[in-house]
Amino acid sequence: MSFSYSEDLLQFIWEFQLYNQDGLKTTEGDSIQIIKKGLLNTNSGPDFENSIVKIGNQTFYRSIEIHKNTTEWSSHKRHEDVAYNNVILHVCLEGSNHCLRQDGTVLKTLLLSNRINEKALKSYELLTLEKPFVACEGSINQISGFDVSSWLDRVGIEKLEARSKSIKTYLGLFEGNWNQAFFITLCKSFGMPINSDAFEELGKKPQFEILQKHQNSLFQIESLLFGTMGLLSADKQDTYYSGLQNEYQFLKEKYKLKTVTTKIKMGRMRPMNLPHVKLSQLAALIHYVLHFISHILQLPTTDEIKNLLSFETSKYWETHYSFKRESTNKKKNISKGFVNHLFLNALVPFVFFYQKMKNHENQDAALSYLESIPAESNSIMNK
Repeated sequence: MSFSYSEDLLQFIWEFQLYNQDGLKTTEGDSIQIIKKGLLNTNSGPDFENSIVKIGNQTFYRSIEIHKNTTEWSSHKRHEDVAYNNVILHVCLEGSNHCLRQDGTVLKTLLLSNRINEKALKSYELLTLEKPFVACEGSINQISGFDVSSWLDRVGIEKLEARSKSIKTYLGLFEGNWNQAFFITLCKSFGMPINSDAFEELGKKPQFEILQKHQNSLFQIESLLFGTMGLLSADKQDTYYSGLQNEYQFLKEKYKLKTVTTKIKMGRMRPMNLPHVKLSQLAALIHYVLHFISHILQLPTTDEIKNLLSFETSKYWETHYSFKRESTNKKKNISKGFVNHLFLNALVPFVFFYQKMKNHENQDAALSYLESIPAESNSIMNK
């Protein structure tokens, strides 16, 4: 072959199951049955999540880690990271090392060196060499502007309809509570794209009415959000952190609160996108913007929303990106781009669905407002 093995290649082979799957066994001789290969994770954490693997007579619902050699488990310090305690299978090209998880348990290993065929490698080579940015790159100029415009309109409606299904589900879970449904939608948007599941779960944990009761205290709202997200379980670090811990313990007992079970991710993201920063901004929004949902349902202008969201986070977060990461003094205000993000992913979809449910005839108001928001600016869109 014209290229050597890499971890990307092994991930490709695993994702498309391009290997001989007959008689799979661990290095210890246990039989293996791959029921579900899992979903490729491009962020921090194990390579494939939500996998289902049967080893021996026991079925596991966990994660899978891919390496070229078994030695990389320790060289990459996976044995010191609690995030990898849920890895059930270590898939490697070769190696003989016995690997241990952080909790001291033995990790089962599957070797693929004698199971990969030449056809799979050729497929990988063809897909990676001269790969177009998008599949329609060479033919998009053959489509008329009218067709493109019509298609974009249709896709926009489909996107709003898809988001409406989630909001409808929230309403059903909370017996028609529009405030709670809006809060969950807002939380999920604050966590997008990497931590949307964890933030969505956060939106369901504390009843919105509880947050409203403590709306006058930014510190109490912060303790509720950070505590419910499970970020206050470490040893005492500074006065602010200890205060949040104590406040949350009191509120947790008072309201019988439970923490989020979905693991949050913090790797491979810009400091301003860290979950700690987003939670501090969300807490400030709840504290400073009274009756936010009623403002949104009036479909205000972008400038009016910017004025509503022009608040500052608490002073602690001006010098921190996380509890362990101090920064130079910088205000962590919600940016102009993030305001547009909230409109695209929470505010307009919610208004669209609300007007539809209330049989309003001016549903087009949400669509026209959507068109007034500038296009997203990122590396993919620019290209």
